[in-house]
Amino acid sequence: ILLKVTIKGVATMVKVVVFLAAAAGALNFGSKPTTAGTTPAAFKPAFGNPAQIAQRAAARLAKQEECKKDLIPTPGRFLFAFGRPDVLAARQAERCAKWEWSSEFLAKARPDKAGVGNYGAGDYFDDGLTVLERNQIASGKESFLTGGAKAAYRARTGQF
Repeated sequence: ILLKVTIKGVATMVKVVVFLAAAAGALNFGSKPTTAGTTPAAFKPAFGNPAQIAQRAAARLAKQEECKKDLIPTPGRFLFAFGRPDVLAARQAERCAKWEWSSEFLAKARPDKAGVGNYGAGDYFDDGLTVLERNQIASGKESFLTGGAKAAYRARTGQF
């Protein structure tokens, strides 16, 4: 019986020693790596080598431009425009464009002015009165008039 315990203890001790040897081999205490290759230059720092730093920067910019060429450009109204006077000027021009009147619109809206499409009404002048105010002045109804229409009526009738 004593022999069995000793053999069992030795087997356990051998297992422990083999396990420790395998762990020590995996940790590789202080020995050099066994790989035959060297570290590529791309993974080494470029301190003190301005040519390599510039080359890496150019490669980064080329990669960024390659990625950007497939993107859809952002419209000017959605760009972050702080410090971008070109974007701000484009937005201002877009806002002001809706307030600009075309010559065609002005000719149609103001038929008393000469222009393209004035419908042949160049003989009239604009006195600022509505059709109703003109009719009331023509019929002599001063009590219905207000403001500029009353002043126009009094000027026409000689009350000034």
